[in-house]
Amino acid sequence: MKILMFNNEFPPLGGGTGTVNLELFKIFETVPDLFIDLISSSADKHSRQKQFSKTIRIFEVPVNKKNIHHATNIELIRYAFKSLKKGFALSKTVKYDLILVWTTVPSGLPALFLSRFRKIPYIVRIGGPDIPGFEERYTFLYKFISPFIKKIWRHADLIITKCLTEKQMIEKISPNLKLKIIYNGIDNYKFYAKTYKTEQPLKLICSARLIKRKGQYTLIEAVSELQKQGIKIQVNLVGTGDETEAYKKYASELNVADKIQFSGYVPREQMPETYRNADIFVLPSYNEGMSNALLEAMASGLPVIVTNVGGTKELVDSNNGFVFQAGCTDELVEIIKKFYFYPDLTEELGKNSAEKSKKYNWQTIADEYINLFFSYQKNN
Repeated sequence: MKILMFNNEFPPLGGGTGTVNLELFKIFETVPDLFIDLISSSADKHSRQKQFSKTIRIFEVPVNKKNIHHATNIELIRYAFKSLKKGFALSKTVKYDLILVWTTVPSGLPALFLSRFRKIPYIVRIGGPDIPGFEERYTFLYKFISPFIKKIWRHADLIITKCLTEKQMIEKISPNLKLKIIYNGIDNYKFYAKTYKTEQPLKLICSARLIKRKGQYTLIEAVSELQKQGIKIQVNLVGTGDETEAYKKYASELNVADKIQFSGYVPREQMPETYRNADIFVLPSYNEGMSNALLEAMASGLPVIVTNVGGTKELVDSNNGFVFQAGCTDELVEIIKKFYFYPDLTEELGKNSAEKSKKYNWQTIADEYINLFFSYQKNN
């Protein structure tokens, strides 16, 4: 079976979507009779072809990247058109059975055209910001691209979402689509439970892009209130983003700059140890799909504190953490105090997190995709 994939980000470029793509490729490369070509972006101004494995090729198109961790709107537009051109060229020599796009925007454009002119069916895997209304910073942009997004969904043979909440959001926007949930996964060999020990200050970690949607303002405010109450706490903010400088300024204004470490981008190979150096994982997002970082933290044996949004609430219950109302600083403060005054809670919930993460291992997730690919081939 031959599959053409489109993903504008693939490590070292991008964030969660690229990471998922990479982890699944490590398993897809072992599958007999499965051949994959991926069209992604290059980190510079040059086109290139890479051989990921004997059965997987990666073609990089230049989009003039400014930052390997983020894509500008102009870069997304460049990718859409350059990947379309590359897709047409490849399809002249390779008879693809199926197209898989990792996000509606920007990958949906080449899939839609190839479907029309090459008669190749396509599947869309949803990225959270693909859903109109999901990302506040794209509110203005959604007014223009929502009709385009809906058109791509309507012509797709299948839409893959990462959690029930995404599925429900899409159903409200575009009813009568064929939808399937396939969760994100975790490498339980790299990310494993920490050794528990009781000490102060209480160490929290938030691994997420530093953007408003991720809600780090709430966490910074919570640190300020906890400091006023004499609670010893240290927070590690891992990630980069548009709000980095604003967050640093806000921490200084609240006199908690010394309590918050801005670690920036941390290489993937260092993340397992980074999680194990923390006591608790916090994700105060205003909206979320299925967070890779949350799964990594759970596998690392951390109790988790998340907001009642998206796929996060599907992974967290009273056995492995706490769920609070997005933006509610007071509620977050009271939850953190529970761990401070009852240290045994950290170990108890952390062990439950690690156990719960096991059912989301990458092999299980990859098998769902593989079965989908080959069952689709039989049906077409």
